[in-house]
Parts: sequence; C-alpha cells; structure tokens
Amino acid sequence: MALPQKVIEQLGREPARTPGWSGQLLMFAGTIFFISLLVYFGLAYGYRPYLDSETQRLKDQLQSFSQKVPVEKQTQLAAFYSQLANLQIILAKHNSASPVFGWLEKNTETNVYFTKFILTAATNQLALGGIAKTMDDVDQQLVDFASQKDTVQRLSVSSISFSNGVWQFDVVLTFQPGFFLAVANLTK
Repeated sequence: MALPQKVIEQLGREPARTPGWSGQLLMFAGTIFFISLLVYFGLAYGYRPYLDSETQRLKDQLQSFSQKVPVEKQTQLAAFYSQLANLQIILAKHNSASPVFGWLEKNTETNVYFTKFILTAATNQLALGGIAKTMDDVDQQLVDFASQKDTVQRLSVSSISFSNGVWQFDVVLTFQPGFFLAVANLTK
C-alpha cells in the first residue's frame, strides 16, 4: 500500500526548529554586551571630555588666583590658617569650668543653697556642700541630680545631718566625660 503524497511531503521535510535556552542565553548575552559597549563609548567620548574640560577650568581658575594674589600673601594666608587649625586643636582639649555654673543653676532646688564648691575638671568631679530647709528638699535635690543621666555619670552622698534647724549634706557628682570640654559646650 502506498502512502499518500501529503504524508510523504511531511516526512521528507526536516522538523521545525524551536529555539531553546541556548539561543535565549546568546540573545541575552549579546544585549548585555551591546549595552556595555554603549555605556563605555558614552563615558569615553561623552563624559571624559566634560570632566577634562572641568578640570582644565578649575586649573585655570587656580592659576588666575595665584597670579592675582602675591606669593607672600598666599604664604601669610597659609600660616594664618595653620594657626587657626592649631588653635582649634588646643581648644578641643581645653577644660572649661563655666558649663557647670549654668547646669548647677538649672538643677538647684529653691530651698537649697551650697556652701562648698570644689571642682576638679581633670577627673570630671564636683564636690558640693549644701544646706536645705527640710529633708524633703534634700531628697528632691538628690533626685534632681540623679535624674540628669545625660550629664551626671555617678552621684555619691557622703553625709546628711541636721543641725541649727537646717539640713546639711555633702555630695560628689561625677560628670560624663567631655562635659567640661570648651568646644563641646560651645555647640550646645
């Protein structure tokens, strides 16, 4: 029995090729390659000349500035800047007692006054001797000092006594490191 002509033609033809993953991968790699080339040439022939022209413009400005300002003035300016930088370094390490007065004024109870004030800025300690009308005033003063966690690192009470109708107390406050630095307190 003979096969129909239509079936013979279909068998004689090669099967249709369907694109597989390798063709898609090649297409993706080619696209990335051409994008990379476009970016490279864009940077090499577009952005580089712009950067070179900006660099040249800044060099020209620097050259014109150096021609306008004499060398001796430039030397004086550099020396002055160096002095300012050194002064800033020295001030950054300098302890100042002034911040404690404002802090003490803000954090003192109305019925309390101090009779002893010993400041040791090198160890960040302040020893105070105080007098209060009532024990509640002493308690409130100590609570106020203890609640200042951002400035007071440690609080130690050495004595509390009652004499001559008033309460006397001695306290030592240890402040956070850097509380007495002059430059740090200028920015507050």
